[in-house]
Amino acid sequence: MTTDVDAPGLVADILIPGGHGRAVEVSAGQVIEIIDVEGGQVAEPVAFSARHRHEWMSATHTRSSTMRLNLGVGDVLVSNFRRPMYEITHDDVGIHDLVTAMCDERRYVLDYQVEGHRSCRTNFLEELEPYGIEEWEIPDTINFFQNAPIAADRSFGNVLPIGKPGDRLKLLVLMDSIFALSACPQDLNPCNSFNPTPIRVRVWA
Repeated sequence: MTTDVDAPGLVADILIPGGHGRAVEVSAGQVIEIIDVEGGQVAEPVAFSARHRHEWMSATHTRSSTMRLNLGVGDVLVSNFRRPMYEITHDDVGIHDLVTAMCDERRYVLDYQVEGHRSCRTNFLEELEPYGIEEWEIPDTINFFQNAPIAADRSFGNVLPIGKPGDRLKLLVLMDSIFALSACPQDLNPCNSFNPTPIRVRVWA
């Protein structure tokens, strides 16, 4: 983690390599800025209340709260206790996914016959281990910048993202929390343009 003393209010500036993850503690009132550095990259977050680790950001409850399968400015991401955790205040892309499960080692073996591939679940296990969070506690992600269109027959898939270099999403933090983000390592389908690239995360006071 690095900080830039020339940027007033910048608390943290983290460059996540493509295919890896990072975690950061954030406080209510701060702003998380998520930047798609090269374009075409999915950023998958999970988050836990700083006070109660069994309260986490819930894709299921956020879907129920917004009654949509996409997200936009003004939408609030809620916890499994239905409490507000983050509000989207800026969104350059406008296409996100609230359906697809994060990739894990088992998916690469079962679907692609590839052993030992990095995964979002691996990233979260590595980054959340210092907080005592185990694999069974990691919830489903919300998939920022992922293009998973819903067809007329209600099926869905993964196609190339529309994000451009420098596109960003901003979240107003509404709850003191541990925020972890994965620059998804999937390179065997189009969701990251077949080429995982970095995601930058800035936290502003």
